Parts: sequence; C-alpha cells; structure tokens
Amino acid sequence: MVQPTLGSNRGPLGQSGYTLLELMIVVAIIGVIAGIGGVNFGVWKSRADLKETVQLVRNELAVARMMSMSRNVSVTTTITVVPTLVTAVTTNTNTGAQLSTLSSKITRIDGITNQTGGGPGQPPVFTAGPSATVQFNSMGYRVGGNVPGSQNQVIGLVNDLGNTYAIRISPRGVVDWCPSQFCIGTR
Repeated sequence: MVQPTLGSNRGPLGQSGYTLLELMIVVAIIGVIAGIGGVNFGVWKSRADLKETVQLVRNELAVARMMSMSRNVSVTTTITVVPTLVTAVTTNTNTGAQLSTLSSKITRIDGITNQTGGGPGQPPVFTAGPSATVQFNSMGYRVGGNVPGSQNQVIGLVNDLGNTYAIRISPRGVVDWCPSQFCIGTR
C-alpha cells in the first residue's frame, strides 16, 4: 500500500481533493474582491446616472431652443428635481401649452444648483433649489437669468456622492455641459 507523502492532496486510496482550510481561503478572497467591486459599482452607477441625466436635460434644452426658433414663439423649460427623478417640462411661454416633457429616473440626485456665472476667472454664485427655469425667445436666445448679454446661466445637478455636473446656457442660447460645478470659458 502506498502511503501519502506530506503536502500531497492524495488520500490513502489515491483520491485527490482540497482541504477545508484551502476552500475557506479561496471563499474569503472571493468575498473581499466582491466587496470591493460592489462599492466601486455603486460609485460608478451613481456617476453614470448623473451623467445620463445631465445629457438628457441638455438635449431637452437644445430641443426647446429649436422649438422656439421653428415655431417663432418664446418657450420656457422648467427642470424639477426630486431625490430619484429629474423632470424637464417645456411650455409655450405665451399660451402655457405644454410642448414636451422629459423624465429621467435615477439612483439618487440631491438637488439642483442654478448659477448665474461671472466672467472668465470669476466663479458663479450657487443658489440651491428644487427647480430651475430657462427661457428662450423666438430667435433662440436665452432670456433673463443675469445681466443681459454678458453671462452664462449654469444649472448644476448634484448626486448623492457629491458629484456635480453642470449645464451651461449662453446668452445666445447655446447649450453644453461639463463634468464639474463650474463651466469656465465662453461659447
């Protein structure tokens, strides 16, 4: 009869396998990796939801601008935030008729910041609130929100992790976004 040697995984009958200790170590390593991956996935998901929502709202504002020019009317887009839903409603400013609606359900958004920015090198002033309003005239220019013709209107969305993405609307009505709370530069 062959005797098993020290350090071998073979039993007296030639059977091979793993010890309970080896299996416990492998399960512990898998658990640690899954725990780290779960935390990173949550951070990634929250940031991806925020980016998707900002892009959708930016697109809605661009569509509102196009509607104002194509229909030759002033339009107003109101962006409202509740913890898990961002809604943008575009209406005809003169008649109050609803032209379009956008809703984006997300993991969690903490709020909206509505900024009226200073010039280059001057940080915008944040005003926290549950909604923001952007108005375009019949020529597609943004109306109101700051000193006429000189500053951008910036709307920021903040997620539960404190990440802020901003949507910038220039006085000419051009809409873009940036992954920070300040969109520096002019367009």
